[in-house]
Amino acid sequence: MRSLRLAWNKIAGLESAFDCDITRDHQVAEKDTHLARKDSHSEQLKKGLGALAAAGIDVDPPSAAAIAQLRALWRQTPEMDLATIFLLGKLASAEAVELLRELDHDIGDKELKKEVKRSLFKLSQKGFVVPQEQAAAKLSTPVFERENQTEAYMSAVDGGGGRLIWLAKRQPQRGLQVIQAMVHDSEGLVRFGGGQMKRRELRAMADDIKQQHGVIMIAIPWEFADWIVYEGYEKAKARGQSGLEDFHAIRSVIGAGRPKPVTHPIYESLGAGDFREGPWREQSRRLLEEPELRYWVITDEWVQDCLAALHEAQSSPLILNQVQKEERLAAVVRDAVKTLCAGERGRAFKRRMEDMALYFAKTERSEKARLALAVAQQVAEGDPGPLDISFLTGLMQKSFVFFMSQLKAQHEAQEKERQSSLIIKP
Repeated sequence: MRSLRLAWNKIAGLESAFDCDITRDHQVAEKDTHLARKDSHSEQLKKGLGALAAAGIDVDPPSAAAIAQLRALWRQTPEMDLATIFLLGKLASAEAVELLRELDHDIGDKELKKEVKRSLFKLSQKGFVVPQEQAAAKLSTPVFERENQTEAYMSAVDGGGGRLIWLAKRQPQRGLQVIQAMVHDSEGLVRFGGGQMKRRELRAMADDIKQQHGVIMIAIPWEFADWIVYEGYEKAKARGQSGLEDFHAIRSVIGAGRPKPVTHPIYESLGAGDFREGPWREQSRRLLEEPELRYWVITDEWVQDCLAALHEAQSSPLILNQVQKEERLAAVVRDAVKTLCAGERGRAFKRRMEDMALYFAKTERSEKARLALAVAQQVAEGDPGPLDISFLTGLMQKSFVFFMSQLKAQHEAQEKERQSSLIIKP
């Protein structure tokens, strides 16, 4: 998991990207900003109304005769423009509607355009017909935003069983609200954070971790990403992990409550058929040659428990020849593969292989995607079956070598320390 942790740390170091905590102070700051904008709007409106009154226009209440005067005073000052639009919304007149339409085409300022919409809405409440293009814009914009509001990305699964997930929700005039999560096979949600950033910053961040750490982020359905993250949160909470107190506050930008389980998107990408046809068991070992899987090892504690049986098979005096020894070693590996496929471990590993199948499909490696999905479908049975799955066999062999090399290094270090302690120093 080292590469993903390095990528996380690099991302977390970008102050403009992730704050990692949505705190009460942040919420208060947003509220203060909103109030400040509201006060600024009121002050500008008050100043503009005063200027119009000084120019001889009746502002309280306005009269229909003021329409021509307001047109003549347009583009004098921003405050007067704001007050003009405000007053037109109070005039029960078709001429006021027409002038608002005309002014709207001449406006580039977002705040003034908002004021035009408010004034047109007020006039529509008084029975005047709002132009069709205004009504269409009002109806179409929210639908467009809902369809493109949230997107999600996922990395490959690393050697330790972790994957990086991003959820990005578009915020009007504020860029993206980005949620970052690291979800582990067995531990669940191990890291979580969120913050605002611009789209170009998100794109640059993805390019940077690809160059620096070889981590590629693929696009995935946001509902699936949300479900993975929430499921990981429940798993982490069940085992008592700390540091997740702000989970619901940060996730609130996506939704509230427990999301509904969703079907893995790989079955929409490749189809729901059975991919366990042909020589997939023998060919599955090719997956270990892919860069993303080259350093995969199963690091769970139960693997270490198998080392005793492995050592016994290697050193037992009851084994008479090399063939018997190899058979015993193969039996230990087969038992380990069965353990990997069983129960909760099997369900977690099935998800890992489905994720990698999707990753391969998205990175244009369709053959590897089908092989990974075939392995996932067999693991879903809870048992590898009577025949060898070369990928799982090779993976467990690598895992044993990894732990044995660690034990050897520890033993050598202890022996070196012991020898050093026997030296009599003058």
